[in-house]
Amino acid sequence: MLLVVVVEVGVEPGPIRPGTGSVLLGLYVLVWGFMFLASYFYSHKTFFFRGLIWICEHLSFPPSRKMAFFYFALALFIGGMTILGGLALL
Repeated sequence: MLLVVVVEVGVEPGPIRPGTGSVLLGLYVLVWGFMFLASYFYSHKTFFFRGLIWICEHLSFPPSRKMAFFYFALALFIGGMTILGGLALL
């Protein structure tokens, strides 16, 4: 649903510009990071989290469940910078 809102607001490719679209895009990236973090702890709860852990164990280098922490940190950094850019704080 958040992706639909980001597309409807209209995010333009290129450098991050201040505005609502950039803030929502950063929030979207952060949500994906938190989903990877949740998949590390709750992969036994749902097929979606099992799928994210499968990505970490089979499509990552080095293949490990701990790659979920790396993806979380990466999304936290990229999403945080996008939000700050969208708020014109960078």
